[in-house]
Amino acid sequence: MRKIFLIRHGKAVDREEWIGDDCKRPLTEEGEEEFREFAQKIKYLFPDDFIIVSSPCERALKTAQILKEITGQKLKITELLKPDAEVEDYLEVLEKFDGNIAIVAHEPDLSIFMNELLCINPSRIKFKKGGVAKIIEKKGRYFLSFFITPQLVFKLFDS
Repeated sequence: MRKIFLIRHGKAVDREEWIGDDCKRPLTEEGEEEFREFAQKIKYLFPDDFIIVSSPCERALKTAQILKEITGQKLKITELLKPDAEVEDYLEVLEKFDGNIAIVAHEPDLSIFMNELLCINPSRIKFKKGGVAKIIEKKGRYFLSFFITPQLVFKLFDS
């Protein structure tokens, strides 16, 4: 049984406020702090052994680095997960990296890929920034285990 985590990068500088290469657009300070706090609270939901695979874009990579720091897992970077990646690119990532995996990437690509695996209408998925979906692969079939956001976790733990 393989565990697949799909993670959208944290809050980044608004596209409209950014000049230059969109791939270099960073997380905001608030985005970094929020994802760090979120990852600290959910670190126990990850298996003991998994690999983090990230888009090379700054906002996703920083999110992945925070997850690496908190979980102590290895981090790999791939061009396959750049914005506008196709489902086939995500499937190639799953083939390339064995075992449990956390994929840090972008919207709407994550929703489209999750739809492909789970047969859910992507327009019904709202992958919030920093959101994490856990998918279980069992004998070539995929099942959604959970789908959480930083806002939900903060409400649960801070109440």
